Amino acid sequence: MIRYIKLITPPVIIYILQRLPIFSFKRFFNKVKNNKKINAKLIEITEKFINSDSYNHVSKYWHYLNIQNFKQIILQEGIENYSTSVAKNYYTFLFTTENQITNTLKNVELDTIEIKTQLFKKHKNLSYYESFFYNFLLILLYKNLEKTSSFKILEKLSDIGYLGFGDPYLNINNINITHDKINSCLDYDNIKKIKNFNNFKKILEIGAGSGRTSEAIITLNEKINYTICDIPPAIYISYNRLKKAFPAKRINLLFDIKDSEVLMNEIKKNDISFIFPHQLKLIKEKFFELSLAIDCIHEMDKKTINYYFDNVNNFSNYFYFSIWEKTLVPFSFTFLTKLGNRLDFYKNDYPIKKNWTVIFKKNSIFPGNFINLCFKIDSVKL
Repeated sequence: MIRYIKLITPPVIIYILQRLPIFSFKRFFNKVKNNKKINAKLIEITEKFINSDSYNHVSKYWHYLNIQNFKQIILQEGIENYSTSVAKNYYTFLFTTENQITNTLKNVELDTIEIKTQLFKKHKNLSYYESFFYNFLLILLYKNLEKTSSFKILEKLSDIGYLGFGDPYLNINNINITHDKINSCLDYDNIKKIKNFNNFKKILEIGAGSGRTSEAIITLNEKINYTICDIPPAIYISYNRLKKAFPAKRINLLFDIKDSEVLMNEIKKNDISFIFPHQLKLIKEKFFELSLAIDCIHEMDKKTINYYFDNVNNFSNYFYFSIWEKTLVPFSFTFLTKLGNRLDFYKNDYPIKKNWTVIFKKNSIFPGNFINLCFKIDSVKL
């Protein structure tokens, strides 16, 4: 019934409804920011965000999700159990569809399983059904990872970061395994195929989420200079995580910097830097060898995507990102047509530049309707 109502509702009505105060993260946060269950540093970072230009570089869908994120933080009495609360809005799957899992199963359907683990383990803050599905998918992904050259790096990833927020896990062959660990290895298996990747010195990641991919890359490339561009609460979580995982590295929040030269110098001095989206325009041309955007671009409205793509086109040599083949972004209807919130890669809804050359395009092991893309960016803008 709800779906039918949406189909017959004129776009102009939806356009008005989605702009009502109920979708205002700023208004919501100002009401809850004094709640003692919200960490003081997270409050400080979030206030900087909502008072910056970056607030306007976020889709209405993510303003809505952030309201849900902070409600969950309050309900769970803090960020400590992030992995079974807020993470459900990121890359934690507790349900799947046929097209998402078909290829994952086909890859291993003739394999035998000789794994001793607690398949029926109940995880804190997950129901019995959620726990069972989490465990089943975890073993399925583990078997898929075994078939890649990156399987061996699984044991190199530390529990300090990957199990640092109440993460559900299974122990397999004396290694604690989480979805984040395996998915990070699968991402890394794609990223390392980029030509000269081992020689890259500076990487930027947009929408790093909990910091799972960044932790894997930094672990396996100790001298890398890494910059994360994100918004709270995710940027606070990844900052907290990487501080724990890499206590000897120079890690800093650079949100207050407004000058390009100052920002460039600080990024160069740090091992790991954190910035907001509006600061991307301060980064100098071709500063990063590689930019990443994993599981985030498809949740933005088209104006925001254009902003990121324009900036990446300016400061990066390569761009790796992963998206749904097609999706509809909630709350992103335009004034006259509902097509404004459609993101379909095969209908050219993503503003791929003419000076971008495809290095590879492949579907993910899981979910199967996820596309991993890498482009080489020519310095000449057409």
